[in-house]
Amino acid sequence: MKYQSAKKRGMSNGRIFLASFCISLAVLLLIAGGIMLALFHKIGPEQNSAAAEPETEQAALPYQPDAKTALNLLVISVQERSDSPHAFTLCRFDPTANRLLLVPIPPETITTVKAKKATFAQHYAYAGSQNVQLAAESLLLCDVQRYIRISRTGACALIDTLGGLTHTFAEEYQTPRVTVPAGTHLLNGELLYEIANSPPKNEPPDNWRLTLAGELLTQRLNADADAHLDSLMSSLWNQTDTDLSRFDYTSRRKALTYFLESEEKRVEIIPLSGSWNRSHTEFVPNEAILSELRSIFSMKQ
Repeated sequence: MKYQSAKKRGMSNGRIFLASFCISLAVLLLIAGGIMLALFHKIGPEQNSAAAEPETEQAALPYQPDAKTALNLLVISVQERSDSPHAFTLCRFDPTANRLLLVPIPPETITTVKAKKATFAQHYAYAGSQNVQLAAESLLLCDVQRYIRISRTGACALIDTLGGLTHTFAEEYQTPRVTVPAGTHLLNGELLYEIANSPPKNEPPDNWRLTLAGELLTQRLNADADAHLDSLMSSLWNQTDTDLSRFDYTSRRKALTYFLESEEKRVEIIPLSGSWNRSHTEFVPNEAILSELRSIFSMKQ
């Protein structure tokens, strides 16, 4: 899997990693799966007989996703399920492009919903998840079909379902709550979440979270994930608030597994660039980045 970081993309374009760890983890739900290619069937000799009716079987072609399998999803991150959100991310799963795109949106981002101009956080406080979906649609001028609202507990459960992260520490790592000896360790959900939210000294917190999230995605999103697909989705429905349905799951399963089998699959994270007001309570995205994202999220293949 290709994982594009802000350093690789170049800091001059203003894109830095601002995605929260549990947002990135929530987005794992959209791409966890395995693949079942259609088999090619050979025509038996008796079917080639000139005297017989032509009932030959054509070779089945491998599955190819189409535009209908793409999905725009809003992920709402909270500490506890009853809390107000502290982060939002717009996600686009597009198997035809072999890409999962994540766009972290600051809660202070200004947009207009039904003539009400407010921040994402205020739109949520006013009318909940569906209203903030409308805010996302207003921002990027596209349909946002589904949302997932995920807490720390849900994120930890999903990490455990995926199998955790194997990570190597060059030296002993300490947080206010745990100490991890130097060496290679398998991190479960609780430990990984704790470490992800306790960055090393002088390390930007969002970059640190995203580095670990990228490792998890790279390690666990492969063809072997198919064995965990059903349990992962059960964990999703049990641990989150979402309008992502079982029909969404079954109708896109082949597309998910196609994505996992692709050697060209990639996860990209493109934060919004823009300007803040003096009190840092309102954020206005740049039109250039909005134009680019609007063309991607509204794309018809």
